[in-house]
Amino acid sequence: MTGKQVKSLIGIYAASMNIMGILIPVSILAAVAQAFPDVPMAMVQMIVSIPSILAIASNFIFAGLSHKLYRKTSIIISTCIFIVGGILPYFFHDNFAWLIVAACCSGFAMGGVQNGTGALVTDEFEGDLRGTAFGLFSVFVGIGGILFTMVAANLGAQQWYNAYLAYLVMIPMLILELICMPKGNKEAKPTKGNHIKVPKEVLAIGAIGFFYFALTQLFNSNEAMLIAERGLGGTVEAGNAASLYNIAGMIGGFLVFPWKKLFKKHTLSVNTVISTAGCAAMLIAASMLHVSAGAVLMSLAYSIYNPIECQFASEPMGMAFNLAIITATQSLGQAFSPMIMGAAAVPFGGGITGQFTAGVIMFAVLAVITFWYFGKVYKPTKPTATEVAAE
Repeated sequence: MTGKQVKSLIGIYAASMNIMGILIPVSILAAVAQAFPDVPMAMVQMIVSIPSILAIASNFIFAGLSHKLYRKTSIIISTCIFIVGGILPYFFHDNFAWLIVAACCSGFAMGGVQNGTGALVTDEFEGDLRGTAFGLFSVFVGIGGILFTMVAANLGAQQWYNAYLAYLVMIPMLILELICMPKGNKEAKPTKGNHIKVPKEVLAIGAIGFFYFALTQLFNSNEAMLIAERGLGGTVEAGNAASLYNIAGMIGGFLVFPWKKLFKKHTLSVNTVISTAGCAAMLIAASMLHVSAGAVLMSLAYSIYNPIECQFASEPMGMAFNLAIITATQSLGQAFSPMIMGAAAVPFGGGITGQFTAGVIMFAVLAVITFWYFGKVYKPTKPTATEVAAE
């Protein structure tokens, strides 16, 4: 790896740390619910799930502008939106609507950072080096998650709205982006003879990813409430569990490349099985030890799953639009997780326990489907000469 590539990674990974800024409100959800007793619990949970909806729009907007904006420009704009939009609830914490506004800003910013950084890795690296870069990407996403959740939990322990000041931690990341990040490429503007084609493999992987991300969102949406409901602690304990989740995610980032070499085409399937075990640990949680085990297993599987899903999708074609398809389906799954899991929990009595019961069953079914797809169906389509030129 050259010095220029190392410098590029510093800028890319600084930006990647900001992605988990959407987790800043996770540890204070129970406190927010108490501060706004007339707001339905599903709406409170939307604070951490609604960013995914805006991330979908953002991914496609920035992908559509990829022939006009350099990758770096998109990421810088998104980081600024993260900072400015994220701190709004600190100033306007008496009105729940501002928490939703901040969540929307964070989601839009997250989508821009996701699309730009993923495309930059594709621009700057090839082959095994690209796989390693994607793997380490998860490491720094995890570091960012640890940093933001720890800062937010400690600030929010005094007054819940102080947690939103954690968005100011992104300012040093913005400086590193400005100094170290490469401009990246502009993509060829689609024409009648060079239009965007989405391979069927990308659509299939995206559909599987939709349900996987809907299920993994169970932890972020419910861990604070589960801890409070079962009398295991409060904001600090919830913050510690969220930090442990991100530490495990950071470790998982180091395992991406060897994990894929070991399990090959069944890597995503194995990760889904591990996620099932993590969800089961949360279901039976009678102590913080169980919660911690669930956090580690679910995060470890998720942090490996995410970059490898992008790699599988980039095998037929790694252009920004197809990466946007993948991140959009991921975000859509996260956004609709409270509604999907709420409905799925009804046969099991509803509530937090019902959601985790449904989660275990759905994870197991998804594991079987994923094993079947990658074992029997998946055959990546190679890009055409025109598509390669567009890259």
